[in-house]
Amino acid sequence: MKKAVSNALYVLFFGFAITLVIACIMLVANMSGSDGRSVNDIEAVKLSGSVDEDITYEPINKEILSSGVEDYQFVPVRYGLDSLDSDKKKYLYTHLAAAVYSVSNDPDENGRYRISRIKVRNHKFSEFDIREVVNAFINDNPEIFWIENLFGYAYADDDTIVEFYSVLSADECESYIDRFNKRIRELLLGIEKGKSEYAREKLVHDAILKSCTYKTGVKSTGDGWQYFTAYGVVVEGDAVCEGYAKSMQMLLSRVGISSVMIKGDAEGVSHMWNCVELNGEWYHVDPTWDDNDPEGVINYEYFNLTTEKISKNHMICEDLDTVVKADNSDDIDPLVKYNFYVPMCTSNDMNYYYVEGVYIESFDARSDELLTNAIVDRVKRGEVYIPVRFGTELPYADYVAGMFNEAPYKFYYCLENAAAELGGKYKIDMGSVSVLKNEENLTLRIRIKIM
Repeated sequence: MKKAVSNALYVLFFGFAITLVIACIMLVANMSGSDGRSVNDIEAVKLSGSVDEDITYEPINKEILSSGVEDYQFVPVRYGLDSLDSDKKKYLYTHLAAAVYSVSNDPDENGRYRISRIKVRNHKFSEFDIREVVNAFINDNPEIFWIENLFGYAYADDDTIVEFYSVLSADECESYIDRFNKRIRELLLGIEKGKSEYAREKLVHDAILKSCTYKTGVKSTGDGWQYFTAYGVVVEGDAVCEGYAKSMQMLLSRVGISSVMIKGDAEGVSHMWNCVELNGEWYHVDPTWDDNDPEGVINYEYFNLTTEKISKNHMICEDLDTVVKADNSDDIDPLVKYNFYVPMCTSNDMNYYYVEGVYIESFDARSDELLTNAIVDRVKRGEVYIPVRFGTELPYADYVAGMFNEAPYKFYYCLENAAAELGGKYKIDMGSVSVLKNEENLTLRIRIKIM
């Protein structure tokens, strides 16, 4: 039986508690991946000397796991490939997909391991065209972690020769892939049969954030190639935004969910995140910006947002077609940033607060019951955050005040009811309450302390 306490008693009982400072953390992410280079920053060099010199390549006999979870069909990503507008580009793409598994064991004079060269006959690619194909391949295959941020090219009569490079030798690739596949299986263990798309996405999101810490101070791949890869996230546990986005797309594909990486800026700096398709609707999700709690608690402020909401502090690069059509010359800046596919995201149905938040339109008995039940349920599951979404009957400031600072002190009232219902097995620290406010989205995340 829930404990009934009058508002007057609550003023006295929680008089001390409400004088405590409520930590109102403004919705500004402090780990935005701002130091990381995007995949568009691939370097290009013109090959010199003989392009027919003899090089020994070794086959990599290990392949990246493509079916991490039984019962869910692997979803390949093809947005990059499908965006290529010529058969010659698609030829280069498909041959690159095969070539990455054929790598030299001996470094060249620059310490790089060469990947099998590709010759495209009777066609001269521009640097922009080659870069487009490489970006398309990386966009679709973020699990190929050993390909270096560099390619070389040369012309032989009317043919184009393209050379790619690996950060690892063929032998090293095999041992790295073994570790990579093992960790993929481990991270996906909890996603058993019957999970909804939302639940699978959230488990992948959480697995990444539990496995990885944002790596600060990284300026380029020269500071460590791993930080820009899915390998850095799932095996080494350190990455920048590019690694977060790559691992998110890679793992989602293995639990039957379609997604794509999105390139753009966030608060004026280069950034990458994802769009994910759930039940036929697309949503923005930014795992890097959700990984910003100093105590390691997972946030969901950027979990399944609309385009309108993500655009408050994220700028989305144009898609490739728009970039090409906007340039009236053939001399497009080879370093221009673009996306291969940018879905329009208009639904709130799978937003974290809409799925899991307690909806409060007015302070009444029904909202008391919903909030109390949510606290009880989350405490039993060991969760310390209570998500709340307000209606529009009152101004946002009045909702916040009525929850914490003035009568009816609804959150404290429901917190005491929840403590009584939980009994002695769980003890809640009534004085340790902090709040993450998001007035634009009319939401709160309330953090409690379980002793």
